[in-house]
Amino acid sequence: MICDAAKFREDGFLAFERIADPDAIADLRDAYDRFLLGEVDCSKNDRQLGRVTRQIMVPSRYHPVFACNQALENAREISRALLEVDDPEFVFDMLIYKPPGHPAATLWHQDISYARMPFARAGIRIPENAIIQFWVALDDVDEENGCMYFIAGKHREPLLQHYVARGEPTDEARMLAIVEPEKALDLESAVACPLKAGGATVHNYGTPHFTPPNRSSTRQRRAYIFNFANPRWLKIKPEF
Repeated sequence: MICDAAKFREDGFLAFERIADPDAIADLRDAYDRFLLGEVDCSKNDRQLGRVTRQIMVPSRYHPVFACNQALENAREISRALLEVDDPEFVFDMLIYKPPGHPAATLWHQDISYARMPFARAGIRIPENAIIQFWVALDDVDEENGCMYFIAGKHREPLLQHYVARGEPTDEARMLAIVEPEKALDLESAVACPLKAGGATVHNYGTPHFTPPNRSSTRQRRAYIFNFANPRWLKIKPEF
C-alpha cells in the first residue's frame, strides 16, 4: 500500500480510507462478535480499560483470523515504509469496544507513557522509527460514536506528564492520561479521523490521541488495534 512517510514523520499519524476489503472486514467482525458474546474463551485477557471500557488483549492468541488477515498484512507493508525496516515485528493486538451509548472517553494520552509502571517519566525523548500503532475501524466511525482524534507534531517533543486517570496504578488495565491536556495541548487543533468500516489510522507512540464516548444510541464501535516495531529498537530495551 502507498503511504506518505514524510507526512507521517511530520504529523505523527496518517489515515487510510481502506486497509482491508469488505470480505476481510466481515470475517474480522464475525470473530470480534464471538469474543463479545463469550463464544471464544479469552477470560484471562478480557478486561475493563480503566474499569470503564471493554478491552480484549491479544485476540490473535485465541482466534486465527486475528493472527492472519488482510488488514494485518497491509499494515505490515505500511510499517516497512514508516519504520524504515524490512522486517517490522508484530508486538501485540487488542480489541476495544464501545457499545451504543457508552459514556466513557479514552482520555488524551501518548502510548509511550505505558512503557513503565505506573507511567513513563515526563521529558523523555520519544523514539522515532521505533514503534507504531494501527487502529482499524470495523464499523463506520465518526465524532458521534468514537473516532480517533490526534494532535499533529507533538510526537517530536519530549513526553508530556501523565497520571493514572482510572484504575489502579499497578494494574496493566489502568488508563493513563495527560495532565491538564487543555494546557499541555492545543486542543483546538485536534484532527478528527472519521472512517468507513475497513479504514484505519496509524500513529507514532508519541502522538497524543483521544476517542470520545459513543454518543450514538444505535451504533456500536468495534476497534481492532495492533502494533508493529523496529526489531532492533526492541532489542535495546530503552529505559524510560
